[in-house]
Amino acid sequence: MVRKSALVTGGSGFIGKTLVKHLHKSGYGINVLSRQSQQQFEDNESVYRGSLADTEVLESACAGMDVVFHLAAFTHVNHADRNIVFHTNVDGTALLLAAAVRQRVRRIVYFSSSLADDSGGRPDTVYGESKRAAEKLLLDAAQRGDIEVCCLRPVNVYGVGMKGNLASMIRMISKGVFPPLPELSSRLSLVGVDDLCQAALLAAESPVANGKIYPVTDGLAYNMNQLEREIRSALGQTQPRWSVPLWLLYAAALKMELLSRVLRLDNAPGLRSYRTLTSQNIFSSEKISHELGYTPLDSFSLALAQMLPQFVHRKK
Repeated sequence: MVRKSALVTGGSGFIGKTLVKHLHKSGYGINVLSRQSQQQFEDNESVYRGSLADTEVLESACAGMDVVFHLAAFTHVNHADRNIVFHTNVDGTALLLAAAVRQRVRRIVYFSSSLADDSGGRPDTVYGESKRAAEKLLLDAAQRGDIEVCCLRPVNVYGVGMKGNLASMIRMISKGVFPPLPELSSRLSLVGVDDLCQAALLAAESPVANGKIYPVTDGLAYNMNQLEREIRSALGQTQPRWSVPLWLLYAAALKMELLSRVLRLDNAPGLRSYRTLTSQNIFSSEKISHELGYTPLDSFSLALAQMLPQFVHRKK
């Protein structure tokens, strides 16, 4: 039997490191493209140090690979320059695609984002626009028969090592500086990092997946008040009897937005965080479950205990 082989771009990131572990368990030989040094990885991985702009490195990293799992990207941050975001997420993807085609890689599994969804018109963010543009150039290549492609659109990903709004929320609650939220009717979708890696393996190996886009969730719908209560309970805190009025939450978010623009703070809470809290953000993974047999096994509640130690710094 020929051993399967895969290149993981962005292999030093939160999702990438977990994916590498899943690939090892599934018997893959692994190349990793990363800006990090060799010391960040296991001895049984071939590490190619560089970026998506390093064409010679891309050629070497793709050589002999069956699948490329493409995670490397300029991530979703506040006030990012559009040209920089598109240069990395679109132009960099185009360079990787060209290298993969030349090296006869069978399939690219692209880690896009639910923010790339343009069913209601144009994606809401520059990051989402860049991800959608990268999807299109990859899917066009698949339609031409140059290479097989499957695009995954994960929602907010939780798990040990996660970053983003949920991580900030847990950190602030643990420090006692997170104000109790007003009652919110909005719901959002999430997905565990291990479930996302399960979806990626199915996307790499199923013939049905070629040319498809799949939203990926854990199958549950969460309410932010529910998440806040679960986090406080897990930290041994009681839920305050008072809550912040919605108008005050907006005013605080607007103030932070203005401060972050002046001080160039990439990931400070602001209006984007406010919209995340108050807007419906529900997606369905029914398509990937039906077509590829994806079965999510995790939930935020189950994963919370494992995640807490990274946010809680106990005094010695």
